[in-house]
Amino acid sequence: MTNNLVSQAGEMQLDSFPNDGIQVLNPIACVLLGPVIQKILYPTLTRYQIPFGPLMRMTMAFFTMAATFAYAAGVQKMIYNSGPCYEAPLVCPAAQRVGQPALPNRIKVWVQTPIYVILAVSEIFGFVTLSEYSYSKAPKDMRTVVQSMRQLSAGIGSAIGIALGPVSRDPKVLWMDVGLAVSLALSGVLFWAVMGHLEKDKEDLDTMYLSEDQDRAAHTGVEAGSGSKN
Repeated sequence: MTNNLVSQAGEMQLDSFPNDGIQVLNPIACVLLGPVIQKILYPTLTRYQIPFGPLMRMTMAFFTMAATFAYAAGVQKMIYNSGPCYEAPLVCPAAQRVGQPALPNRIKVWVQTPIYVILAVSEIFGFVTLSEYSYSKAPKDMRTVVQSMRQLSAGIGSAIGIALGPVSRDPKVLWMDVGLAVSLALSGVLFWAVMGHLEKDKEDLDTMYLSEDQDRAAHTGVEAGSGSKN
């Protein structure tokens, strides 16, 4: 998705900002929204007894990611509705200038900002929760293996991105974004239908941290006892 967003930004008015520079909005949004979601949203939902456990969070990650692609499709449509090149950004004769870069379509790159904000929310709901949940469920001697499966899924995602390369071009990219948005929304429904019954209270994650604290305390106590005997 990142490559498509960079390409999309290159078709817009940048105001002297590099088309790959707007990506910095994503980590900034993650840093700002992370504490808000962890310290305000989750406790508030718990206080009002609104179920929002790990499986529900990951399900919402599918829907927020779908919203990201839907918004990206909307931005692409706005680009195609703007001159001078409409559905052929940067390549039509009206955009060509002697000794200068081609004129982009008349739409500001900052319209992309909500994409990176929604994407950050999706990453917090999905990736952060996935790490915690998989770590809490995995046996202690297999936690590294389980965590490595995330990298495998990332590799599969990259392979899918390469396969979608032929349709990541104007004007097909608009329909690719629409298709991915629909696919992610359906995947969210399927994920909840299959995995929703495993939803439990946040006791799982709390138990993980508590048990590790107890293990460390016990280990420290054993070492202290051994030292005193010596």
